[in-house]
Amino acid sequence: MSDDALREDRDGVAVVTLDRDEKLNAISLAMRDVIFRAVDDLRDRDDLRVLLIRARGRYFTAGADIGEGGPTAGDSAPREATGVDVRRDYRRSLHVFLDEMEAVEKPIVMAIHGPCLGLGVEMAGAVDFRIAGESASFGLPEIDIGVIAGSGGVSRFTRLCGPGWGKWLNMAGERIDARTAQIAGFVQAVHADEDLDREAWAFCERLMKRPAEVQGVAKLAVELAWDLDRHQARHVERIVNTPLIMADRTDLVKGVLGRGKKRER
Repeated sequence: MSDDALREDRDGVAVVTLDRDEKLNAISLAMRDVIFRAVDDLRDRDDLRVLLIRARGRYFTAGADIGEGGPTAGDSAPREATGVDVRRDYRRSLHVFLDEMEAVEKPIVMAIHGPCLGLGVEMAGAVDFRIAGESASFGLPEIDIGVIAGSGGVSRFTRLCGPGWGKWLNMAGERIDARTAQIAGFVQAVHADEDLDREAWAFCERLMKRPAEVQGVAKLAVELAWDLDRHQARHVERIVNTPLIMADRTDLVKGVLGRGKKRER
């Protein structure tokens, strides 16, 4: 556990709060480990249904803590990093970290206020839902230090928002505010900053009420549908829905019908 990233499990929701305001919530290896353990627990524990990632302070995050060094920082005898070193470091640390966030078959939500830069944007691209406060802004400043955002800032952001917005952040080094991010398709909802925590928690509570098994296969089906043409995507829908339709959903149907009757009164 890191004092800079706090973990609390509450009513089936694992909540991780970035709390390193003196460093603008720059994400250290210790903070990353707290998030990664929460993702592992979300995947493995039946009592956890949702992961919520939020932050305190002026920034959501200024990005990765680059002061911790590169791929060879832990070598006993320092040497110049090779291209193989750099690619290996990406794959076994950042890429594995974010790929697992993307793959877990339960919802991960980020509640974002203030600037969210670099690794923060890349992490946001790997989660399922991004809810922003009015103060939120998004940027990939890696170009200013002579590199690209190599852990999803190009690939995931472009996949979500398209090449125009991908170039706007990665080539031009521009930032977008919360409303623009919503128009671009990166953010699903925007709320006043003072309402952000309440709205994010209410959304997590709504997620908790949906069938977990269906949420998991829906996530996989959406990812597959995006990559396939429309005809093949229809096949995915039929394949996924067959066992769900054949299952006994009597209790779920009764619950929905019951809610409908209450609304009619």
